[in-house]
Amino acid sequence: MSMIGDLVEGVVKSVLSEAMKKATGKRARRRKRTLTAAERLRRIEKLIKPASQQKSRKKTTRTRAVSQQRRVKAKTAAHTRSLRRGTARR
Repeated sequence: MSMIGDLVEGVVKSVLSEAMKKATGKRARRRKRTLTAAERLRRIEKLIKPASQQKSRKKTTRTRAVSQQRRVKAKTAAHTRSLRRGTARR
């Protein structure tokens, strides 16, 4: 009985030790290369510099398509009329 127990124990130990071994560790796969002085300086400058505001995307009337200009013109005229009559919704 002890022979079988020793055999089973040996097999279990060898299987567990093989399972615990890894070809390359996680740290080696996760590790990044170090930054050069220029890269480090660029990152620091980027953090220090305030973020620039987003430019307005509002289109000028010149850049609108003709059909859109007509729509906008009609809508503006209707709104102006409603303001004059006092029936503005907003």
